Amino acid sequence: MNKVLLIVPCFNEEKRLNLTEFSQAEGNISFLFANDGSTDGTSHLINTIVDNQRFYHFDSKKNFGKANIIFEAFKYAEGLNLVDSYDWIGYWDADLATPLYEVNNMLQFSENDKNVHGIFGSRINRLGSKITRSPKRHYLGRIFATIVSVILDVKSYDSQCGAKLFNIQTAKVAFSEAFITNWIFDIEILLRLKQKGIIEYPLLEWTDIPGSKVNILKDINKVIRDVYRLWKKY
Repeated sequence: MNKVLLIVPCFNEEKRLNLTEFSQAEGNISFLFANDGSTDGTSHLINTIVDNQRFYHFDSKKNFGKANIIFEAFKYAEGLNLVDSYDWIGYWDADLATPLYEVNNMLQFSENDKNVHGIFGSRINRLGSKITRSPKRHYLGRIFATIVSVILDVKSYDSQCGAKLFNIQTAKVAFSEAFITNWIFDIEILLRLKQKGIIEYPLLEWTDIPGSKVNILKDINKVIRDVYRLWKKY
């Protein structure tokens, strides 16, 4: 069975972090909770479950933002010699908008293709799926995907879903250096990897959990700035 390490970025997640669900996750999955300078009780809550066997804690006093707290947590895992003991490493949103059972579904979806090096969860509302997402969020996502397709030639249908897996060698490239973006670092990863060996898995279930830190309309200027940075670099 594949061994998986999931980095779970956490910023002020004390009220949304359901540790019971993480502890009941099926499969050979370990979790590295990355506290991103939270000012509430997130760090203390994580410490109640850390046991150095299946649950790890990277506790940063500095707020890096989602992109670079994941990068810093990956480097922390490398420092503990954790990375090479796993088959896959990725990141997963702390609110579990994507249920953890989807980890094994993603791996099974890719197992017959040896050219797959990374798997992106994709929120495609189709027969047989249960994708609970506001129309506004859906249509803004489609507009964003169209923009990055035209400007950056990125072909992903849904790059922004917070459920990603990479095999170890690909993860080392994906997290080889700090990110120059924060809001759309998933796109930056695709560009680093030249979009090779990455597939999208259509999720069976995804639920829009209240309390998200992302507000596309409010932060549109930051998104535009990040798109420009990527266009300039790549």
